[in-house]
Amino acid sequence: MDETIIKIVKARLKRWEGQTLDKTKLDSLRTEIYEKTKTNKFAPFSNIKKWVHEARKQMAADAKAAAKSGAKKSAPSSKSKSHAPAPAHVPSVAPAVQNSLDDIKSEMDLTPRQEVVMPKAPVVLDKVYLQSISFEIAAMRSAMDRIGRQLDKLERELNQHRQMAE
Repeated sequence: MDETIIKIVKARLKRWEGQTLDKTKLDSLRTEIYEKTKTNKFAPFSNIKKWVHEARKQMAADAKAAAKSGAKKSAPSSKSKSHAPAPAHVPSVAPAVQNSLDDIKSEMDLTPRQEVVMPKAPVVLDKVYLQSISFEIAAMRSAMDRIGRQLDKLERELNQHRQMAE
């Protein structure tokens, strides 16, 4: 996508932050894009929505990168202080729930299962089905004969035109 369009959309989204985008805002965005780039005068709203989506994606990526760089800058200063990070809270399980889980685990059969091969169903071909297939084959054969005759006719006409040209 064109970077200038994305920059325009980003700037407009920053102004509209927290507001919902409706048709009038998308239309004003389209006119601003046209005024600044002299292209996409009648761009469909689907294109504008794609540009908005891409701009939001880039804004989120920029914010994420800024947060990471901010975290990296603050991390060395926090390391210089000599305090250990707080231990994470480990949730405890109620004894009744733990007993229930143990009962279920003991009832489970952990032996590997054998795969049973099911016999394939026999294929039954009735006379009507076979007859319909033979009719289709005959229809294809006649169509191929007709195409062959037409190709022979065209080949003869081409040879006649070649002979007349010489």
